[in-house]
Formats: sequence, C-alpha cells, structure tokens
Amino acid sequence: MAKILSTVLYAIVWVISLLPMPVLYLFSDIAWLVMFICPPLRYRKSIVQKNLALSFPDRDRKWLRRTERRFYYQFACQLMESLKTVSASRRWIERHLVWTGYEKAAGIMRHGQSIICYMGHMGNWEWTPSLVYNFEDIENLQGCQVYHKLENDTMELFMYRLRSKFGTESIPMEHVLRRLLEYRRDGKIFLIGMIADQVPLWWNIHYWTEFMHRKTPVFTGAERLSRKLDTAVWFVHVSRIRRGHYRCDMQLMYEHTADLPDFEVTEKYMRLLEDNIRECPELWLWTHNRWKRDWEGYQRWLAKHPNQRSSRSS
Repeated sequence: MAKILSTVLYAIVWVISLLPMPVLYLFSDIAWLVMFICPPLRYRKSIVQKNLALSFPDRDRKWLRRTERRFYYQFACQLMESLKTVSASRRWIERHLVWTGYEKAAGIMRHGQSIICYMGHMGNWEWTPSLVYNFEDIENLQGCQVYHKLENDTMELFMYRLRSKFGTESIPMEHVLRRLLEYRRDGKIFLIGMIADQVPLWWNIHYWTEFMHRKTPVFTGAERLSRKLDTAVWFVHVSRIRRGHYRCDMQLMYEHTADLPDFEVTEKYMRLLEDNIRECPELWLWTHNRWKRDWEGYQRWLAKHPNQRSSRSS
C-alpha cells in the first residue's frame, strides 16, 4: 500500500512541479504571509524563536524578529523549490545551483582517493546531490549520501525516489560503512555527502562542543569513516545569490585524517558550519530541535546506563 500511495503522491507532485517557478513562488509568498498574519500557523514557531534567541544572545529583538521573518520566507521558498525538483531538468538545476572549488576535489579523486563532503541544513540541501554532475569524467565514481529513514513508509519511499534523481545512492546511516567497503571492493571511488548537524541519539553521543553559544552533542561518524577509509574531507559552504539561486563552495578541510588528534575533524566542521550560519542565518534549518539533548540530560542518561562509554567534551 505504501508503494502505491508514494507513487500517487509522486505523480501529484510531478504535475504541480510543472508550474513555472513564479507561480510556485506565489504560493510560497501567500503561505509566508498567512504564517505572519496568523502566528499559530507558523511551523514550530516556539522552537525557531528559542533557537534564534539563544544562538544570537548579543542581538536585539528587532534583529531576531527580522531574521525569523527571513527564515520563514526562505523556508516557504525552499518547499516550492523542492517540489520543482521532481520534474526539473539537469540544465535547470545547474542554473540554480552553482558549484565552485570542485576542480581540486576532482584531481584528488582522479588519483584514486574517495571524498567525504560535510554539509549542514543550509539553503536547499535537496539539490546538493547534483554535485556529481561536475565529475562525470571520473571513471568508477559513485555518488551517494547518508540519510535517516522516515517513520512514515509512504513519505520514506517518496523522499528516497526524490533524492535518487541525480543518480546518487541514498544509504541508511546504519549501513554506511558496509556500503562504502563494498564500493572499495568493487574498485569504485565514492563521493559521499553527510549532513552532520542533526542531534545524535543518547547512545550515539561521543563528543560535545560549544556550538552557537551552547554545549552541543555532535555526530562523529564522518570523522571515523574518513580515518578508516583514508578519504579526503571537504566542507560545503552555502550562500544564496538570489531567490532560488544558490552557490556551494567546496572547501578542503583535510586530505588525510589518520594522524590527526581525535575529534579535530569534527571540531573544524562545527566551526566552519557556525561561520556559515552566522554569515547567512536565514538559510539554516531553525525549525529543527537541535538542542533537545543537553549536557544535564546526558549526565542523567549516563547515570541510568553506567556501562556506556564516557563522552569527551571540548
């Protein structure tokens, strides 16, 4: 049943996506206005306001309200842009998402080294798998991204199909290492995108850092993979050129990570992401309850699970 429903949903979205972007943006503008005329309709309003206030304690109320408005405007636009992805051509995507700095990454992969790309929920991350279009001349290249399975089976199948549009493979988090080892066994070079700014589960917390003025648990899986598989590590810095047009700058973090101190890669990623957010705060996903697991709660959890490995903090 879920497969049938997801196919029907995809067909409906495909028809809607055929509308010109000015028409789709008209819908987003109306939704944005309704949200601010009627605040209770603002999606996760309390989380957004709390996140902004605690992340920018030095900013006044006027700045916070303006940033909130800009975020919801971007959020509504992004929804329409993501719908457009269903029917968008490669040429259309390449006009709306410009990549820079990928030439050096191509050189590294031509020499046989795979790449991990750190990203955050910045701009329209649903378009970022199109990065593989820039590396078509590299033999045996496999593009892929890590994702979290959705609980709703219909939406899971719909989003999996959407995220496979650019020819990349979506790999569930729990299967990442096994799948990357399979690529290596088959003689493939992989380019994997990892959006690592989400909140880990209690038992998957291995490191804490100061992020946006708060003690924050972070995922360390990308760093562990880079050490085990000897990959280069890059960061994708996102900015908006104008509505519906983004620039992604690939920045080399490390060519090799095996000899680095523990958590140095993770720490550098968090600092780069923090700088990106401060530069373009309206582009980050403030509706995500990023700090729902705090240090005090973690200590209480550890007290109930004394056999769990202790975490390190910066």
